[in-house]
Amino acid sequence: MDPYSFSSSAAMAQKTWELENNIVTMDTPASAESDAIFHYDEAAQVKFQQEKPWSNDPHFFKRVKISALALLKMVVHARSGGTIEVMGLMQGKTDADSIIVMDAFALPVEGTETRVNAQADAYEYMVDYSQTNKQVLP
Repeated sequence: MDPYSFSSSAAMAQKTWELENNIVTMDTPASAESDAIFHYDEAAQVKFQQEKPWSNDPHFFKRVKISALALLKMVVHARSGGTIEVMGLMQGKTDADSIIVMDAFALPVEGTETRVNAQADAYEYMVDYSQTNKQVLP
């Protein structure tokens, strides 16, 4: 088998997937405009969560934007589980009809091939992780 045919077919498959899923890559150096997606406006988020526009429209959210870091953490966690289910949480914000996932973290749980059970220590870990993240302000 030609070693170049694999890399070209892999590149073609990746490009096809990116086009089908409207993937936008950020090849240029970060600018204030491209970093604006990471700005967190607490007042706007609280207002949006109180309005709950998704409660009347189950199809309200149309897009998901995932940071490269969050995606990498999810893939590494999923692969580390092998054939065993894994559990974790995603953190982020909402913006109009989009959910923006900015971070993800694994939970210390015991899993089997068909289910994962979170015990008290996993719940404590979730709360501690979330509270620590809230203490980190820009």
